[in-house]
Order: sequence, then structure tokens, then C-alpha cells
Amino acid sequence: QWKQLENLYFREKKFAVEVHDPRRISVSRRTFGQSGLVVQTWYANTSLIKSIWVMAISQHQFYLDRKQSKAKIPSARSLDDIAMDLTEMGTPKVSKLVTLEAKNQLIMASNGSLISSGSQDSEVSEEQKKEKIMELKKKEKLLQEKLLQKVEELKKICLREAELTGKMPKEYPLGAGEEPPQVRRRVGTAFKLDDNLLPSEEDPTLQDLESNFIIHQKLVEAAKKLASEPDLCKNVKKKRKQEYADAVKKLQEIENSINEYRIKCGKKPTQKSTLPLPGERIP
Repeated sequence: QWKQLENLYFREKKFAVEVHDPRRISVSRRTFGQSGLVVQTWYANTSLIKSIWVMAISQHQFYLDRKQSKAKIPSARSLDDIAMDLTEMGTPKVSKLVTLEAKNQLIMASNGSLISSGSQDSEVSEEQKKEKIMELKKKEKLLQEKLLQKVEELKKICLREAELTGKMPKEYPLGAGEEPPQVRRRVGTAFKLDDNLLPSEEDPTLQDLESNFIIHQKLVEAAKKLASEPDLCKNVKKKRKQEYADAVKKLQEIENSINEYRIKCGKKPTQKSTLPLPGERIP
């Protein structure tokens, strides 16, 4: 009978049942002093032994649950009520698992046991489970808040890049059904040339070349400022440095064209873009 059960355990190919029966004294099987514990053992392959052990634990837990339910029932109940009660208690509670040789240890891959100690351990396990769930919910809330903060930072960075490049980057986070914001480019013709910067040359061809040189000089300065901005990702910084180098190369080509034309006209060449610009070095 289940009320005489003391322990169920298995170890590799051995399955054993400890039964408390003071009226029975077994000579061929182990006994523990005068406590009346009798050990019944069976041997088979490991997978079969473990399956039998799991089914025995489930059956014993069913016995404990029914015993507890009967204690709470003041009067006799119908079979329908009992069936409904069993359906609600379909999930077995966690039982205490120990090994025969080392008590208070959890079940291992090759051995395990069950101590029939009632429902106290199940209540403790439920409390620990609730505490663990509360702790995980707190961690989840903190991670969600941190994620929202990082998303807002990413939006600000993408908006700033869109204002500089005129194109919204694909990394901009969008919600369900959300359209990307429309951003106008700030950089481009954001500077104005002074009238006194344009040289007063009588030759219109040289005048155009000089004007083109001044415009590209401003473009070089703007590209240098973009490349010198802090807090840029590696790809954007590399791209802006390349754009700055291309602008400097273009400016040098325009200066070479001016000097070739001046020499052709019998004038002295000039040196403009070769002179170091203010803050030429990009950190």
C-alpha cells in the first residue's frame, strides 16, 4: 500500500522500493535495523528502469494529491466532481528528489529517488518559483527600459546623419506602420561668398576659373568640418574622410588649370590650395 512506502529510487540498471512493514521480516533482502524497512529491487536496462521510476513517482504523487483532496472534502462527492477535481490538478507538483547514498541532492542522469514527505516541499518549491518569476520580471523591465533608451539614441543619430547627407539611413528604427520622417539637408549651399573674395580679372576665362576655385575652396572647408565631427561611426567617418580627400584633389586640379592658363597668357603662376588651410589636420 502507498501509505507504507518510504522511498523510490533508481541507479543505472537497478530500481528499488523501500516499504515499511514491521510485521514482515525478510532474510534474503536488506533490512535497516529494527525500523521494519524492506527493500524490493528489480533489474533491467537503464532506459526501462528510469521509465518505471518516473511512472512510480507520478502514481505516488497522484496518491498524495487524492489523499490531500479527500482531507478537504467534508462530505461524499460524486464521480463527476472527482473527475473535475482531477482535471484541475493535472499538473503534478514538484516532489523531493534525493539519492540513496547522498541525501538532499537533486536527481542525476543515472540515479534518483523520492522521499514520501507530503506536500511541504511542494509548497517551498512554489514559493521559490514565485520569487524567481518576480526576479525575472524585474530584469525584463530593466532591459526593456534600456532598449527604449538605446532606440531613442539611434533615432537622434539617424536624424542628424539625414540632416547632413539629405538621406535617411536604413538603420532608422520604425514601428509598425510608421513612416520615416522627412528631413531637409542642412549642409550644401549653407555658405555665402563675399563679393570682395572674387578677383577682378579682365580676362573672363580666368575670372571663371578663379570663381570656381573659391567655390571649391569653400566646399573643401565644409567637407573638412563634416569629417572632423565627433561621435561618428567607423563607416561614416571613413566615407567623409574620402570625400574630403576628393575635394582637396579637385581643388588642386582647378589650381593647376589656373596656373597653366596664367603661364599661357604670360602671367606668373600662383599658390593657393597648396598653402595649409586653417585646421588642416583631421583628428
